Amino acid sequence: MRTYVGGQEAVNALEFTELACGFEFDVPMPEDFRQLFLGVPGESDEQRAVRLAAAGDVLEELRELSDTDEVASLNALYAEQLMRAVPLKKRAVTARAPWSRKAA
Repeated sequence: MRTYVGGQEAVNALEFTELACGFEFDVPMPEDFRQLFLGVPGESDEQRAVRLAAAGDVLEELRELSDTDEVASLNALYAEQLMRAVPLKKRAVTARAPWSRKAA
């Protein structure tokens, strides 16, 4: 299935949004709602600060809309929970040869 906006074909969700809104995004957009609030691995401190500022603005807008829109209310609750989430630390896994284990 193909998606067209104003006679132009959108090949992915970002292009569809750009065509629908009538402008191009100069900065990479998060792929989904969760990435906006959780972040992505390897982001710099500056990127994190910008992302959190944008997430705070989105959350505030969702809270304002939640009085009249049930979906916005649920999204606001979900966003609040995502912002409270703490990423799990990656632990180092060392490979061991099966014959190196001690006998019981």
